[in-house]
Amino acid sequence: MLLGLVMVITVVTYQQDTVTHKDSVPALAPAPPPAPTIEQIRYMAGLKTATRGVAQIRDGVNRVVRTQQADSLTRRRAARRLGGLCGTARSFIISGRPKMQATAYADSMRVLAKQLTVRLDSLNAALPTCEKTAGRDPTVANTLTTRLKNYDDALTAFRAALRPDSTKTASQP
Repeated sequence: MLLGLVMVITVVTYQQDTVTHKDSVPALAPAPPPAPTIEQIRYMAGLKTATRGVAQIRDGVNRVVRTQQADSLTRRRAARRLGGLCGTARSFIISGRPKMQATAYADSMRVLAKQLTVRLDSLNAALPTCEKTAGRDPTVANTLTTRLKNYDDALTAFRAALRPDSTKTASQP
């Protein structure tokens, strides 16, 4: 009798362990985005290098803006510093820009990548003038501010398109 009771309990326990409840089935996770291609990795590496140069320009422009209410010597130093930072930033942009080929992406991403490179080229075109005249003419910062804003807008659009859309489910294409 005891042996029969043990066998019944064992069979019932075994069946409970092997039965899968409908609630315990894991939900399908959205498919991960495809791995980036070698060209896309190169584009992002070039963007990272160019962004270091853009950060230097931004630092120089911010120094000039902060010193607007200061004495003329402080403003002149900030403007000279901006000129030096424009030269350094230019070298970073020049070294990163060739890696940024818009053909690494397809369709709408290619358009955004192209816009980003055009804005970066526009910013880079203003740097020789900045480097030469920033010490004498601190209004160069205004031109750079406009071009920085255009670059930032293009960069924001590009990065937003890179992020996978979290509102789509796995069944939606």
